[in-house]
Amino acid sequence: MDIPQVDMLAVSKNSRVQRNLILGYVIPGLNGVDYADVSRIDGFYLDCQKYRDYYRDPYGKMPKPERFRQYQGKCGVRLDNSQGDMLLPPRSSVERLPIVYPVDYGHPMDSSKSYRTLLTGIYNPITHSGFKR
Repeated sequence: MDIPQVDMLAVSKNSRVQRNLILGYVIPGLNGVDYADVSRIDGFYLDCQKYRDYYRDPYGKMPKPERFRQYQGKCGVRLDNSQGDMLLPPRSSVERLPIVYPVDYGHPMDSSKSYRTLLTGIYNPITHSGFKR
């Protein structure tokens, strides 16, 4: 029993129409959008999809995208030097404890005195929300 193979040329032709809809997605005239960068990213996405179709083609009819025909450099080369710092174990340091002095609460928190000596306010008969001290 033969397993039917897909015609990737026809599938890719139909899916390219759906994928190209991404090109008109960003509304023109926005100040905060870098349209050159958006078109570069969209072009890279479409080339990646074409590259995927190229590898899924069992008959070899699909052409390899131009971007992926060029030598992109050796795999595994780290161009960013800061990645080496990220691979190191985290550094820890012991910070000095702050100096904490005891709080002197004074006589209002002294529970040995009577509550009458702590409540020293006098009612003001002129207003309902005022107290004399």
